Amino acid sequence: MTTSSSYYMAHYNFPSHIKGDTFNGILFTVTINSAPLDLTDAELNMDLRLTPDTPVIAEHFDSEGNGITIDANPATGNFTFNAQIIDIPADNYYYDIEVTFPSGSVKTYIGGRWNILQDVTYV
Repeated sequence: MTTSSSYYMAHYNFPSHIKGDTFNGILFTVTINSAPLDLTDAELNMDLRLTPDTPVIAEHFDSEGNGITIDANPATGNFTFNAQIIDIPADNYYYDIEVTFPSGSVKTYIGGRWNILQDVTYV
């Protein structure tokens, strides 16, 4: 998934996924005015919620060892939502991914929906 902007949030819906199964992972590339966004020393955070303003987070992922990996060369603008088992209640979630830069500036470049389906075999 590539998102490009002069600065706006790109809309991307994750493909539907079955609860308890391993998600294959997805590579994101963020570009600003056709140039890769430098993610050097940045932190990424992603929350899943039932509504955008639900106070209770369904799941949290981040680049500090919890499901998101910034590319070994962060100047490429690449990061991966890692392959991992997604074991959260079946529902249709909202998400966004915030980037916190070393300066303290916070930008949200990507957001959308993710439908988690109930598996019949997995309880």
